[in-house]
Amino acid sequence: MHSRFLIGAAGAAVLLCTGTAALAQAPTWNKDQTEVWSVVSKSWDDEVAQNGKWPNDYVDEKVVSWGDDWPAPRYRASLESWTRFADKQGKTLKFDLSPLAITVSGDTAVAHYTVVMVTQKGTEKPEREVAGNVETLVRTGGKWRFLSLAGFGLSPGK
Repeated sequence: MHSRFLIGAAGAAVLLCTGTAALAQAPTWNKDQTEVWSVVSKSWDDEVAQNGKWPNDYVDEKVVSWGDDWPAPRYRASLESWTRFADKQGKTLKFDLSPLAITVSGDTAVAHYTVVMVTQKGTEKPEREVAGNVETLVRTGGKWRFLSLAGFGLSPGK
């Protein structure tokens, strides 16, 4: 799964993407909500591209991340280390983000969305994964940065 949350033995996969979610709700979003979704989408593009921008260019120094493959929350150094490790393990073949809700209060935003992705490690069979994500961003110096990341696997149809 996405290295923000689930980079255990089952989930070290990020490299090449073939799409970013459309702003399906954009007509009803205000400027701040649109900016937040743009940052979320771009961060996925950069993480999947393995260009070194994720997480360094996107996260606050005090970021905390937690997913259902981790026993406890982890901080920036761990997030950076596991991202670099994941970059060497596999790739994302395709992903699609679907925004569910974005709320902004002052310089704090919370984005709820789902991601469907197909990942592959080495020559193994590609795997389809579905996750729900809740991310808190803070605006510092006019730029939105991730302060908290949380993700959990979803099993549609079960």
